[in-house]
Amino acid sequence: MKNKKSPLENAFHFLSFRSRSEKEMRDYLVKKSYPTSEVVSTINRLKELDLINDKKFTSELILARSHSKPKGKKALIIELKRKGIDAEDLDIDEDELAKKALEKKKPRSFEQASRFLYSRGFSWNTIERTLKNWYNSTA
Repeated sequence: MKNKKSPLENAFHFLSFRSRSEKEMRDYLVKKSYPTSEVVSTINRLKELDLINDKKFTSELILARSHSKPKGKKALIIELKRKGIDAEDLDIDEDELAKKALEKKKPRSFEQASRFLYSRGFSWNTIERTLKNWYNSTA
């Protein structure tokens, strides 16, 4: 075996940077060449310790994205799917997130603002509402 550390030690190290989804942890441990039985038992142990909890991970990720780099519902769903979480019915206020994104970016034109919001995964309806409010309040 390549690794001198136990799978649980490697998992703790991986979790020391940020919380992880179950899929991320499984992929990480498999990449480290641990046997499937050890990967499964390690993940079960991490679940018992509440160090892996996909619902908690989802809410933490959404909260982090809303503060640092606001994204639209589509972009959040795609990011969560990549991390192994099915989140088709996210309950988020896209209008508020779009407003936060604009406040951080401070676009120079309507076109730049709409392209920026679209690239962040916001729907056209949300973009339209947000930009109407944005340009009516700053005019």
